[in-house]
Amino acid sequence: MLSIEPLNQADIPVTASLHRDNLRLGLFPKLGRHFLGLYQQSFASSPYGIALVARDEGTVVGALFGTTSNAEHYRWVTRNFGSKLALAGCSAMLTRPQVALDFACTRAGRYAKGIARHVGLTPSGSSGPKAASRPVSVLSHIVTDVNARRRGVGRRLIQGFASHATLLGIHRALLVTEEGGLGTPFFERLGCRLVGQHKSQDGATLREYRLIFDEEGAYEDRDGGRVAYTVVRAYPKRLGPASTRPQRP
Repeated sequence: MLSIEPLNQADIPVTASLHRDNLRLGLFPKLGRHFLGLYQQSFASSPYGIALVARDEGTVVGALFGTTSNAEHYRWVTRNFGSKLALAGCSAMLTRPQVALDFACTRAGRYAKGIARHVGLTPSGSSGPKAASRPVSVLSHIVTDVNARRRGVGRRLIQGFASHATLLGIHRALLVTEEGGLGTPFFERLGCRLVGQHKSQDGATLREYRLIFDEEGAYEDRDGGRVAYTVVRAYPKRLGPASTRPQRP
């Protein structure tokens, strides 16, 4: 029987292998299982992180990692896991010279600026009450074992993410997936709303989606008010019925 549970330490060797073998997007899979294990552990440890696994008869067949407040999560990770991740990443690049060269050319400056911002050495780019009032939740990674696909594992993991997030007052999240990959049709079948498209540092075309958990997530703050837009109706059918909330003017 399939169950969705919080990630524990004993799961990490399996989830790190799943991530490395199935998610090619970005730098981290190229740094190996040890780095990925620490990275996943940071989600499980962070007060702003969500780390879930899907188990089928006790065997881990999928995993999900996300945040309830992305900026606060990475600020916490920088302070509490930053040195461990940096050491693991540098160690991995010592034996992967091409990865090290790619990192230096495409990411080193951005990472340095991001770390400085998260530890408070430079001011944050966001300001004002509007930016501070609503944290941005992000579904960072979702992966299933190749032999467990088309069995509803991914949908159940997202249900678990949505349930956890809504208990904390989060009603929608952002996610990014590579155009042409398995994630694009999966998220579109769930009714996720495409909100942007851009290039990654590696030149891949990325699609950014908005994931709506419930009716509250169908509202956006604009100039201090709340304005409704149409919820994609396919989505609640797959994640359960939307809560009954009156439309607000």
